[in-house]
Amino acid sequence: MTTSTSPVLLPPNSIEHQYLGGDLIAALRGGPGGPNRPEEWLGSATTRFGADPGAENNGLTLIDGVPLRDLLEAAPEEWLGAEHVERYGTSPALLVKLLHAGQRLPVHLHPTRRFAQRHLDCPFGKSEAWLVLDRDRSDTTVWVGTNRPVERAQWEELMAAQDSDAMLELLNPVTVEPGDGVFVPAGSPHAIGEGLVILELQEPTDFSILLEWEGFEFDGPNDGHLDLGFDTALGAINPHPFGADRLNELILRGSATAGATIGRALPATADPYFELHRCSAGTGSVTLPTTFGVLLLTDGSGTMTWAGDTDGAGPATVERGEAYVVPHAAGPVTLSGDLTGYFATPSRPDTDPPVEFDA
Repeated sequence: MTTSTSPVLLPPNSIEHQYLGGDLIAALRGGPGGPNRPEEWLGSATTRFGADPGAENNGLTLIDGVPLRDLLEAAPEEWLGAEHVERYGTSPALLVKLLHAGQRLPVHLHPTRRFAQRHLDCPFGKSEAWLVLDRDRSDTTVWVGTNRPVERAQWEELMAAQDSDAMLELLNPVTVEPGDGVFVPAGSPHAIGEGLVILELQEPTDFSILLEWEGFEFDGPNDGHLDLGFDTALGAINPHPFGADRLNELILRGSATAGATIGRALPATADPYFELHRCSAGTGSVTLPTTFGVLLLTDGSGTMTWAGDTDGAGPATVERGEAYVVPHAAGPVTLSGDLTGYFATPSRPDTDPPVEFDA
């Protein structure tokens, strides 16, 4: 029986997609690997764009056969906390994914909240962030935002020609290593290099606008514009370039830590949307923030205890590759033993709203 007072172990929830990848997710989490299961949605109350809500593989996490979204709606304050519910309602305001790019992803972007409210009847856009977990190539690059002003007409010309090299030449290349965190504001054209395994945090939507599709399995002309038509969809592009100072604000390089620590894994620019906490218990213990979130263990093993354990279910033995959805009422949750992991949480209810380029 699932309750809202205990962390819930999540079974694999890999997603079929139109790009290659998935084997390194399977190696970490189990479940089927590639070639076309490059994503796993963890603790998801979000459906895939355009999917039948009742269809198999629609993105929703099932807990004991019940969609997590239904559990949140039935007991929102226990799962999410009263302050979160006051600000965001029954939405977790977060979607967490594992992504393994078996090929370079196409150049694309996501809408801001204002654009989504105006055109998609949704309070959330799709700003996102990437925490690099692993890679299976020696040189791995991501591309974030433009390096010069780009007029809409130029994007239209490049899209018509499907000139991939020219599109990438307009973007900022960033070489990343495991442990690095990168925030990608909505509206920013971007791409992910082949071989990366990423823990991705994003707003709880599946809104993507394609600029590039040739050589991929995507049907860009039909599916690349959120059913809005490109005349409208291209209005979501941020026309402002990212200089060196702005790029530095979007990147947090990973660093090795010793002993029991919990710290920031993403740059502060991500805080209005979500937070990611890097957890290392060492030989001691760490206590997670008391909030709804998704916990992924990436190395080692140990134990987990939680204050909401009124039924005596804990401590639980936990190990590498396991993922848990953590209700607010379970906390505080404490990890002990030689293990490391990441705890993804929505923005704090008292965080100032984000300021986006089209605000």
